[in-house]
Amino acid sequence: MNFRIDNKFNDKVDQIAKDFGIYRETAAILLSRGLETDEDIQRFLFPGKHHFIDPFKMKGVKETVERITLSRDEGETVVVYGDYDADGVNATAIMYRALKEYGVNVIPFVPERATGYGLSIENIDYILEEYLPGLVITVDCGISGYKEVEYLKDMAVDVIVTDHHELPELLPDCTVVNCKIKSDYGYESLCGAGVAFKIAVALLGEKAYKYIDFATVATIADSMPLTGENRDIVYEGIKYIKSGNCHRAIKELVEISNVKDLTSTALAFTIAPRINAAGRMGDAAAALKLLISDDNEVIEQLSVKLNSYNQKRQLECELLYKDVRQKVIDLAYDKKIIILQDDNWNSGLVGIIASKLVEEFSRPVILFVNTEGKLHGSARSIDAVNIFEAISACKDSLTDFGGHAQAAGISVDIESYNVFKDTIEKYIDKNYDYDCFKSIKTADLLITSKFTIDLAKEINRLEPFGIANRRPVFAINAVDTNSSPIKLGSPHLSIHTPYIDMLYFNGASASALIDMPFEKIVTFEPNVSVFNREESLKGYVKDIEYVIDATPEAKLCAYRESLLTALNDNDDYLYVSEEMTKKLISDCENEHFGTLFAVYNMDTLETFPSVKELDRYIYLSAGRNLSNNVVVGLNGNAVKGYKKIVYLDRPLGNVHYLDDVNETFINRGRRAYNYGDLDCNKETFAEIFRKICRMGPVLASSSVDFTLKYPLGYKKMQVVFVIEVFVELGIFSFQKGALRYDSHVKSSLTASRIYTEVEKLKN
Repeated sequence: MNFRIDNKFNDKVDQIAKDFGIYRETAAILLSRGLETDEDIQRFLFPGKHHFIDPFKMKGVKETVERITLSRDEGETVVVYGDYDADGVNATAIMYRALKEYGVNVIPFVPERATGYGLSIENIDYILEEYLPGLVITVDCGISGYKEVEYLKDMAVDVIVTDHHELPELLPDCTVVNCKIKSDYGYESLCGAGVAFKIAVALLGEKAYKYIDFATVATIADSMPLTGENRDIVYEGIKYIKSGNCHRAIKELVEISNVKDLTSTALAFTIAPRINAAGRMGDAAAALKLLISDDNEVIEQLSVKLNSYNQKRQLECELLYKDVRQKVIDLAYDKKIIILQDDNWNSGLVGIIASKLVEEFSRPVILFVNTEGKLHGSARSIDAVNIFEAISACKDSLTDFGGHAQAAGISVDIESYNVFKDTIEKYIDKNYDYDCFKSIKTADLLITSKFTIDLAKEINRLEPFGIANRRPVFAINAVDTNSSPIKLGSPHLSIHTPYIDMLYFNGASASALIDMPFEKIVTFEPNVSVFNREESLKGYVKDIEYVIDATPEAKLCAYRESLLTALNDNDDYLYVSEEMTKKLISDCENEHFGTLFAVYNMDTLETFPSVKELDRYIYLSAGRNLSNNVVVGLNGNAVKGYKKIVYLDRPLGNVHYLDDVNETFINRGRRAYNYGDLDCNKETFAEIFRKICRMGPVLASSSVDFTLKYPLGYKKMQVVFVIEVFVELGIFSFQKGALRYDSHVKSSLTASRIYTEVEKLKN
């Protein structure tokens, strides 16, 4: 676990806290995000339109206003040429509405995804034939369209390119407005709709502020950093949407999405996907028509359509993700960059799938789809890898590309695909070592005292949250934690800790581990809710990391699993010698992905030093990127994607057979424990049974939990052994956090397979 903030607050933190009247924790968060001067902190804590930058400071805006004015005065037709994603559609709506208000005869146009991103000759020919424009203004595209701009100019059409994407080596030979071009403007992170919004302000003054809802949704949808002027735009935009005075289309999307608490996060997960869904499903025109319409009936109908598109998109994404994920496991599990292509994938969904794969596998991903004989790819990346730079290094094999450090679009001829794939794989191999791809868990600050509701409310002052201003994540280091379902049968847990009570959504499967009395680091986001005018504080669990060094508690957990493996009958694995085990380990030292090492006695790791250095998990691998790691007490849950499991020591019975794993090896020369030391005497079982029954109702979530909490005068491993035998026979059970005795069950010890396996080893 990495922490962004050192708990030893320094004098600078204390000074910020004092000067601004805030908690030291809040001051430390501000400082950790690069806000050091009073001016920076003041601007951050009090965002708004008073910080808006004069649009005329941006290079090209003055010339753009002059040319648009000429079009208005001469009655010229102007086509606004956008993009099919949420940023492009919102940018088109802003520019269209602003030009129309300015008195220009304006036509909006967005291409569909099937015709490709950006300017294309095919779409230009359609526009020229259909609308006979004297001026074409691009929004959220065009910066890489030098040839297409020349084509328009040859047709006697003037062009203004407004964009925000990375600058190519050769800019279009026309008026260009791009926040990334160096100028007095001084802010380079606007989205395409943000640039369009600033041009609208240049044309209309503050009257253009009514378009800030579109700019807000686009800024969030396009994953722009919520710092600087973007923070001001989104802050004002959310306030505008909350006021109910925003455009009817945005208001309708908020209602149909059932948004209760309108925040940047809510917009990111509700409104933005619905606008994006239209383009992904091949109907970007519907999203554009929604945003430029003022007809209530049309708006309502189109909002329903976009909502339907989003539902269909979610279903198709789920199916497509399973298909692509399997291809990753089959073809690319061991690569630093995942590159795949398929003719049958939906080109509108591969960007979403790529993002999900990046999150799971902690590696950059590029997915290609064949569209009319050309491969169009969507690239997404981890923070450590600048995918735009990597793609730029391979530009000779591409027909087109553009994007940002973490996302890009690519086009490549089919015959050049393998050349590109080979070139970018070599580039990534050369420039990024394996440490870049580790899935490192990070929190802002370790909490060591009671987390208060006042601190949680103050944290909310840092809204809007998003890229470059993530919601702060805190952590506690706790031993005494206990959990219970929030209601009977619920998959969600309520967790009590000494520092803050928490909710763990879909965490029921982790209940037994949570209740174990050993060290764990819980990361969470604080949340203040109001019910019947009463405020309450809960932490929303993000992750739980178990500290599983060779503690007695962890050893007992692994020991318990080594007993339970006796219940598994599968034997589809290969017994190998200890020397062969070492050879398998040696082979994996240059193969960083795809192998799990299972161990039931952590002392075994001392024999295998290179394995000891790997990340360690308990019961089940949490290595999302399929990196090689150690699982202590592997408990037979599904392991998705690993090619190989090497058992470094032998549990009591047969090892777990895992369907997804191609190869399973067991070190036949090393038993995890000397099970022969266990006492199978019936009198011993009877004595332990009586001691437990005399205790009455006992709070415990497992045999390990019971043994650690309630000493019975026997070795802990013996007590775990006895309880697991009784649980197998149905005499004892663990229900709702308690050990329960069923007096109706009568059975012989020899009916237990755990008991008989141990007896075999003793004889």
